[in-house]
Amino acid sequence: MESTVLLFPTRTKRTGGRTGGLRWLSSGRSKEEEPMAKRTEEVAGEKKKEKKGFSLKSILLILVLAMVGFMGYNFLKQSGFLAPKEDAPRKVRAKEPIIYTFEGNFLVNLADKDNLRYLKTVISVALSNQRAEDELRKKSVEIRDAIIMILSAQTSEDLATPEGKERLKNLIAERINGMLTQGEVESVYFLDFVMQ
Repeated sequence: MESTVLLFPTRTKRTGGRTGGLRWLSSGRSKEEEPMAKRTEEVAGEKKKEKKGFSLKSILLILVLAMVGFMGYNFLKQSGFLAPKEDAPRKVRAKEPIIYTFEGNFLVNLADKDNLRYLKTVISVALSNQRAEDELRKKSVEIRDAIIMILSAQTSEDLATPEGKERLKNLIAERINGMLTQGEVESVYFLDFVMQ
């Protein structure tokens, strides 16, 4: 049967209340065995304390470092040092216009006075949105008439150069845009353009 040994300071009247020495309280061990048993118990107790203290200290240290890192990251992110990463460059798709091609050819006599000339063309327009296309379909008779009036007012000299054709495209776009309320014509295209 093992017994435990405890050292207690004792006070005596002879020393005036000061510690008079250590007194062994033993339960069956000799005095030589007592200090060795006490030392092994103390060493085992210190090891247990170190293990508990080390794990608690390391956990607290990890938590503090994580909090400091998180706060530093947020500060740098808000200050603009850390720009948001883009996974891949995004392809910005331009809004594709809606293409509307007028049915049939436009065949008109030109405004030349000295000889009789005519123009045969096929026209498409790029519209800004679907509502503009729907409105153009509803007003196609009026718009087609307006285009014929613009074409028949041109002379062969006006349309002989690329600049003259661009000017004609702009006139057609302006006239159609004046008739539309739900969108606009962004571009005019000549799919066929023959003067004779």
